[in-house]
Amino acid sequence: MSFREKTAWIAVLTTLVVWSVYFAWFWADVAGQQLDGGTVLTRFLICMGISLVVMVGLNVATGVMTAKNIETPPDELERQIEARADRIGFKLLELLVPVGLIGGLLATDMIRSAFPADPAGSVALIFANGILMAFVLTEVVREAVHIASFRMTA
Repeated sequence: MSFREKTAWIAVLTTLVVWSVYFAWFWADVAGQQLDGGTVLTRFLICMGISLVVMVGLNVATGVMTAKNIETPPDELERQIEARADRIGFKLLELLVPVGLIGGLLATDMIRSAFPADPAGSVALIFANGILMAFVLTEVVREAVHIASFRMTA
């Protein structure tokens, strides 16, 4: 398994575990109509820190174990895999962001009525986390395409 494939595995697994927990907490709070901006920010920063520490730590460990492969530039196949994954990821992002924004705009009145204590803040939190979710999903798909492409060529 190449160094680049290993880093893709690290990214997918870390992102799935950490951000699934974050979004489960967030959407449970939304469903329970208990949104608190401070709590959401704290959870976001904790999840971002965990992701950063785990990904950097595992990538450094992987790099040390495969030191000979870490500095080699990507070959033609790896560049094609990267381009394909980027193309699919960007198309998905181009789809998810407008759908999320339009869906959010259509649901704004419903969100405001569900959170009468802070209607503007709740709308902002839900919009921001919806966009964040689109970015996270896009990155997972992009890295999964990397993995699938590497596995098909192995």
